Amino acid sequence: MALKGLKKADDDGKQQEIDSFISGADKRVAELKKSQPNFRRVTFSVTKEVDQDIDDLVVACRVARANRSVILKAAIRYLKTMPADELQKIILEEIK
Repeated sequence: MALKGLKKADDDGKQQEIDSFISGADKRVAELKKSQPNFRRVTFSVTKEVDQDIDDLVVACRVARANRSVILKAAIRYLKTMPADELQKIILEEIK
C-alpha cells in the first residue's frame, strides 16, 4: 500500500508564522512597563502582648486573606476617622 501523491508539507510558511509570533511577543514584552511597588517595608517594635493581640485579631476577623499588615492598615484607617481630641486621648493613654 503506497501513499502516492503525498509530499512533505511546506515548512517555510509554518516557520514564518512561528518567527512572526516570537518576534511579536518580544515586542510586547519590551513595551511592558515595570510597575512600581505600592508598599514599603518598615520595622517597628511591639510588646509580646501587642504581637499576640495582632495575631488574635487576624484569627478573629475570619477573613482568609487577612494578615498582620491588613490588621495594621485597618487600625490606621479607623484612627484616621477619629476626631483629633479623641485620637490624642488614646495616644496619651498608650504613652503612659
